[in-house]
Amino acid sequence: MRFTIPVVLILLLFISPGYAAETGYATVFVYHKFDEPESPSTSIATEEFQAQLRYLKNNQYNVVSLPELVALIRDKADIPPKTVVITIDDGYKSVYTHAFPLLKKYGFPFTVFLYMEALDRYPDFMTSGDILDIMKYKKATFGNHSYSHQRLARWPEGMSRKEYLQLLEDDLTRSQERFKKILGIRPEFYAFPYGEYNQEFVSLLKKHGYTASLTQDPASTGVPTDIYLLPRYASVGSWAKMDKFKEFLLTEPLNVDNVYPPYGILEKNPPGRIEGRIINPGNYKNLGIYVSELGWIRPEVDKESGMVTAKITEKLNRKVNRIGFTAINRETGRESTYFYMIILK
Repeated sequence: MRFTIPVVLILLLFISPGYAAETGYATVFVYHKFDEPESPSTSIATEEFQAQLRYLKNNQYNVVSLPELVALIRDKADIPPKTVVITIDDGYKSVYTHAFPLLKKYGFPFTVFLYMEALDRYPDFMTSGDILDIMKYKKATFGNHSYSHQRLARWPEGMSRKEYLQLLEDDLTRSQERFKKILGIRPEFYAFPYGEYNQEFVSLLKKHGYTASLTQDPASTGVPTDIYLLPRYASVGSWAKMDKFKEFLLTEPLNVDNVYPPYGILEKNPPGRIEGRIINPGNYKNLGIYVSELGWIRPEVDKESGMVTAKITEKLNRKVNRIGFTAINRETGRESTYFYMIILK
């Protein structure tokens, strides 16, 4: 994940009557490689990873499995305070040699999303034997991370809708078949390659019966979160340091609906505006809007409806942009965020 959140925010103070603070939330982390310094943008040092696990254990964090979190959201049950989920993408060999022993040591559940084409084929990825060994640890679960690990959410230029949907279908079918062959089970969870998604992609996963799918949008998860767009903090590079780890643990989800433009393929460029409705707006102050390509934008705020709007009159050029809404929770004093993705066709 390439974008970073600036330290200085251009925000507008939003004042209205207060409400009770939001209930508990979960912080979902995603890791990739372990102790592979030649890949600084996707790796974390084993010492740093162990320090994070130790911090969770020593500070009584509620580390739960991904299936447990999804069940809470699906059932609209309260998420316990200090809930954390650990996920790992791709299935590199260092997951088996470096991460797995530590996760067993601390007794934490975790989910590995597998890049199916690479298993048993590339030396820096796990083998079927590695995966079957991890499966003996009852707190481990596995999910699908595509067959080809291409940027599948980016609609290829000149490709018809029918052809594009067939491209998604073919990759998903191949990945599921290989997943079943190696693990002996059907995948229930899906992590989007590169964290990129669109509405066609999500619809296909629903059609194939997936329980949930995960992005790499940097935000925490609340009960209102869409289980097919579960956000995760990527603990890689500079974001793998302990100060960022603690910061992410303390960042609350911001409940936003009626967003425009909707997530996925951008139909109109420039979009004209970016907007969203903040639920329980009286809880918050200092609302801001962020666009990867443009940075922070001063929004207009309708205090009565909770609508936060920024005009966007210039054409966007980046293939992928993340749109973010941020605020400060008046009661807890913590930052609250909501992010989603738009993609140029």
